Amino acid sequence: MPVKKKCDVQVWRASPGDVDHAQWRALTKSLSLSERSKAFQFRFEVDRKAYVLAHGLRRLALAVMLDVQPEKLVFRDNDKGQPQLIEPHRKRIFFSHTHTREGVLFAASTDAAVGVDAESAVAEPLDFTLLDPYLVLPEIGGPEAAAFNDYWTALEAFWKAVGTGLATQHPRLQLSTHPLGHWEVALDVARKSELPTLAAQGVIFSITSPPGCVASLAIIRPGASGTAVFVVHEKEMKKDSELIRRFFTTGSATGHVSRAPKHLFSQS
Repeated sequence: MPVKKKCDVQVWRASPGDVDHAQWRALTKSLSLSERSKAFQFRFEVDRKAYVLAHGLRRLALAVMLDVQPEKLVFRDNDKGQPQLIEPHRKRIFFSHTHTREGVLFAASTDAAVGVDAESAVAEPLDFTLLDPYLVLPEIGGPEAAAFNDYWTALEAFWKAVGTGLATQHPRLQLSTHPLGHWEVALDVARKSELPTLAAQGVIFSITSPPGCVASLAIIRPGASGTAVFVVHEKEMKKDSELIRRFFTTGSATGHVSRAPKHLFSQS
């Protein structure tokens, strides 16, 4: 029996209502001049806060993982518009973040490529034909709005993990439900590229989202065999004692990091 590789993924989440005034100042201070400039271009404060929280949480989480100060991190977009960490470059790390007005999510791993996406949940049913260019839908009886958001966030998360972002020129995805509850991925049309391999190594599953949102996490299994055990640690910024202790100066920690994984499943 082949030895299964353990892959750790960390997912942080935060909502604007969880951040006090002093913490907003610390988050803003951690951003680069370019990020601060972009933040203040937003017309509405709620959008500005979502941007600051997403990029600030990204810096704080990576600073904890890499044991550096958040302002020392340097990012640059690649030719596909995906952010990459260029300083420090002593260790390869995969990461992805997403934000809505209700909250933000950040995912990172040193073991496997990841993508995360969150969307605001809506009460009314949505038009499933919007998914046709991107996804082969199974037969669904009376689809609800929640199902649409599950599919849409899955699509966004997967293509973020691949490193390209969602685009109409990609082949459509076929999602099948694994007995453990997550989705396996395949392409609707085979192509002479690395995409079929990446799709076969992809898994997508729902994660805890900020209130009022739906969220998905995609992971690309490392290695051609796809044999791995994934452990996903979900954390809340307001309860991450290490993060609060190191980067916020507003008193003692308000909680603790749970070392028990939220999700644990085996791939073979």
